[in-house]
Amino acid sequence: DVLIVGSGIAALNAAIVARRRNCEVLVITKGQAGKSGCSIISEGILNAPFTAEDSPELFYNDIIKGSGYAAVPALAQVFAERAREAVLRLEDIGVRFVRDADGLVLDLSGGHSAARSARVDPPGPACGKIIPIKLLEHAQSLGVRFLEDTSVVKLFERDGRVGGGLGFKDGTFNKIQATAVVMATGGAGWLFRNTTNPSGIAGDGCFLAQDVGARLKDMEYVQFFPTVAGRSYLVLPFVFTDGAVLLNGDGERFIDRYDPELMEKTTRDKMSRAIFTEVKEGRGIDGGVHVSYQPVPRELLEGRHGRDLEHFRRKGIDLLQQPVLVRPSCHFIMGGIGIDADCSTGVEGLFAGGECTGGAHGANRLAGNALTEALVFGEVAGESAARHAEAHSRFEFDPAAFVETLPATGGADDLPATLDGLRDLAWNHLGIIRNAEGIAQATATLDNYRDQLAGLEQVADLGQYCSLRNAVHALSAIALAAQTRTESRGAHYRSDYPEPDAAWGKGIVIHPDQTVSFDQSIAAAPVSP
Repeated sequence: DVLIVGSGIAALNAAIVARRRNCEVLVITKGQAGKSGCSIISEGILNAPFTAEDSPELFYNDIIKGSGYAAVPALAQVFAERAREAVLRLEDIGVRFVRDADGLVLDLSGGHSAARSARVDPPGPACGKIIPIKLLEHAQSLGVRFLEDTSVVKLFERDGRVGGGLGFKDGTFNKIQATAVVMATGGAGWLFRNTTNPSGIAGDGCFLAQDVGARLKDMEYVQFFPTVAGRSYLVLPFVFTDGAVLLNGDGERFIDRYDPELMEKTTRDKMSRAIFTEVKEGRGIDGGVHVSYQPVPRELLEGRHGRDLEHFRRKGIDLLQQPVLVRPSCHFIMGGIGIDADCSTGVEGLFAGGECTGGAHGANRLAGNALTEALVFGEVAGESAARHAEAHSRFEFDPAAFVETLPATGGADDLPATLDGLRDLAWNHLGIIRNAEGIAQATATLDNYRDQLAGLEQVADLGQYCSLRNAVHALSAIALAAQTRTESRGAHYRSDYPEPDAAWGKGIVIHPDQTVSFDQSIAAAPVSP
């Protein structure tokens, strides 16, 4: 009845909801269910209006303001209204949150007007992995079926209605007929050279959905986390509140050049641009800068920041005496498949939820909103898919014609580029600081790759070919949206248009034929609590 593509928090919550409505549910994932993608490495922070002093209205206002007034109001409203119950339901399946005698222990995260960040207990690096693990166990107990290590290479539609997809594993195709399909494939963050995302988060959902007629939205908005140590350890902003400082390769505290008022308490986007500029101008340290914890009072360092102290001690770094190297890294993609408030995509039978969608965060996602978004919109997508499945029947499709269009396999690899090469292209020209010249260069290269892919007759690895096809498509959409938006807003920064422009109070929508239209419904005004 319902085919779900992906196996993170959004996918698993969609599967649970649809299965509870007595639908036959299959989750297909190119990794291991519940153990791949971004969900498994999350920090376990979830936002919702939990207290009497907070409310869905206040949360909605914060989402809208934090989005640069670019979030879709209807999506922000669903998010704010359903967040609390979606998070608390996790306790029913064994997820614990930090509590004291008064209830949930809540932190105040940047951009929020109330303390509403709950933390998984016990907190620590990647502690959020318990969420997909518990969701997976619950889905399995309900009878959800799983097909792992299998990539979806094509969805099929007839008369504007989706009817299933084609899986691929080890040279074998699997035809899967389904009345409804939910895309929950995650974002495209791995396509940037420096990233907190694991491999495989490479824009698959954008291509698959657009290939059957869906629209993409907000693709220009790519969020970079400024202070990432090692591959993916996040040095969180709380340490700067307590006195930590940034130092460049000359040992200089440089942030005053970029935000003399807030200094290291500046926003993620400004700090990312500051570090990126220091590196580009030759004042960096191996592609990054140092964070010095030494100004932090020792009692705070050993107390509130004991997590960092212990983590880096295991790496041979004593934060009491030594700085730590950090780099900005791609963290989250705000754009993706355009959805309505019920997670429908405009293609009958196709729904989407989680980071593969666009519109809920606008130009910038507030800290701590990612996991809650995945829970809420996974739930909504599962409900909508189940309702669709209850009202419709499956139809037959024949994948043979599509398979015949694919290159033959065997022999030398004639792919025009590699995913690794695309990551450098994205980092250099579609990353933290953009301009018309760099975007045009990226676009020309991506267009050339697309033309070459279309003309290939033989490849060594068909799975690699499809991954490259998907990646080129996703990056081309980011480039098109970034070139179109001639202003800077939120996470989208253009050095040739460095200021926001009120005339750009509209969303960019990319259609399957790669034409652009504009969503005039954003620029939402806050509501009274």
